[in-house]
Amino acid sequence: MIPTIVLGLVWLALSLLGSLGINPLPLRFLNFLTFAQGGMYGGFIGAVGGIAGKVVIAAFLNAAIVPLFQKKKPFSGISGGLKGFFGSLAVKSASAVTPLLGGAGVSLLIYGFMNSNQSLQNSMVGIVAFVMILQNIGNQGGFVWGLIFSAANSFSKGKTPSYVTVSKFIGGLTLGFAMGVAVSASGLGLCGVLGVILLIAALIFFFVSKNKKNEGARV
Repeated sequence: MIPTIVLGLVWLALSLLGSLGINPLPLRFLNFLTFAQGGMYGGFIGAVGGIAGKVVIAAFLNAAIVPLFQKKKPFSGISGGLKGFFGSLAVKSASAVTPLLGGAGVSLLIYGFMNSNQSLQNSMVGIVAFVMILQNIGNQGGFVWGLIFSAANSFSKGKTPSYVTVSKFIGGLTLGFAMGVAVSASGLGLCGVLGVILLIAALIFFFVSKNKKNEGARV
């Protein structure tokens, strides 16, 4: 709890200083690093998204600091995650494209929810999400894998997706957060639109691959 409490105090101090009009370059950089301005824009929905983003930042901080006290290396699975990420981008059929596009679309919408004004100032939440999911790609027993398998079982009435499908979906999630940060850097603010477009494209590829399977079964 100690890193989380310290981070909360930092958020509080930065918010107070900002409300007083004190915002020099070092404080702006600290705001960027800590996602302190998350939830300050976009009304109620933006506030809820900002809280969700702050939870992600706090989880990342704990994942980085706690292993040090246990004499372990934080984010030791990054190298394996990079290998798994680039491997997930390789597609050989329409059915393989579906989870990749779907994952990217979902993460773009989540990023737009957490960073409601899609500003570069608040893009740290996307960078952190990218790193955390990247670390989980190679860990099949990790939280992300378990969450996706559980959700897939619920929506498909007990039908378990394949390892390849889940791997590509997680790769898509990782890619989507990277795209979200790039959109923030461009200043276009189109994460929601891009997310919806990618989800529609994923549905199109899903039905195309399903029709091909049905035609093959008839033959």
